Amino acid sequence: MPVKTNNGTKVPKIILDNFDDILDFGKKEPSAVLMEGIGEMLFDHMEPFPDHKFKLYEGQQLEDMVESIRQLGILLPVILWHTEDNKHIILSGHNRVNAGKLAGLTKTPVIIKEKLTLDEATLIVTETNLRQRSFTDLSYSERAYCLAQHYEAQKAQGRRSDLLEEIEMLINPCIYEENPTSVHVEQKLESRGKVGQEYGLSASNVGRYIKISTLISELLSKVDAGEIAFLTAYTLSFIGDKTLQKQIADVIERDSYRVDMKKAELLRSYYEKDKLNRDSIELIISGEKSKKLKSDKPHPMKVKAAIISRYFKPEQSVKEIESVIEKALEMYFEMQGLKEATG
Repeated sequence: MPVKTNNGTKVPKIILDNFDDILDFGKKEPSAVLMEGIGEMLFDHMEPFPDHKFKLYEGQQLEDMVESIRQLGILLPVILWHTEDNKHIILSGHNRVNAGKLAGLTKTPVIIKEKLTLDEATLIVTETNLRQRSFTDLSYSERAYCLAQHYEAQKAQGRRSDLLEEIEMLINPCIYEENPTSVHVEQKLESRGKVGQEYGLSASNVGRYIKISTLISELLSKVDAGEIAFLTAYTLSFIGDKTLQKQIADVIERDSYRVDMKKAELLRSYYEKDKLNRDSIELIISGEKSKKLKSDKPHPMKVKAAIISRYFKPEQSVKEIESVIEKALEMYFEMQGLKEATG
């Protein structure tokens, strides 16, 4: 169905389900934004993106991709970053490369992207992963990483914002043709709220995810595994010292302790009071620090009814009974003292 633009011309409406769709060059013109060179390259000449935050497909999802590649090959090009030191870093297509190798291939179609900064390359990695997968399919750590990168891109000026806009334009060109001023309107929105709108999250939840992204990988992996709850992880993220975070992760791993909200709040409190160290971490995570201190006072007790009826008459008052018991105890301890004195 054609879409009318502001100047009155009609263009075909393009619906793109995910980022990979835009790389189907048999259907449309290559864009100059992410396509500075097109060809084939051996897998051996490519490198994964440094500290790649997104988990590779496993299980049935991987098997299906491998089988599809065996039958049809890799149809969608892998996006590579040609760096100044002549490396070719994978920006989009880690799963395709992995599945292609398992399917017995040695090379793949590629798109070469040049003259990028590390921040720009990171943004492409993040955005393309978000376009290829449902946000709900990502792990907590992947969501946190994506939202943090996206949020920074929304706040930043210049090239990083331009890249984000270019990627969005590639995914939904009809939106930009219908309303070319929409970008300027969106830029006036508060950054965190804007990111939340894009992923169906409240601004507060976006803030929590972004905060959680500051946790070290050892703690984030425990969030992904369900060993640390989301809000507990958010509380832990206020411990800004990475060394202390590592010590927390080490104690949890070593003794298989679980950290609940109560322990997390205590850890955060100690950190904010500058009292968090290896010893206090051990005590808090083991549960010793949260136990109530034992009172110096003896526990209250009751005299059994059978003993009362044995030594006292029913008509005697409670006051009389207490008085007799007190005198009896005085005599008992006095006799004990005499025995100890006489040997």
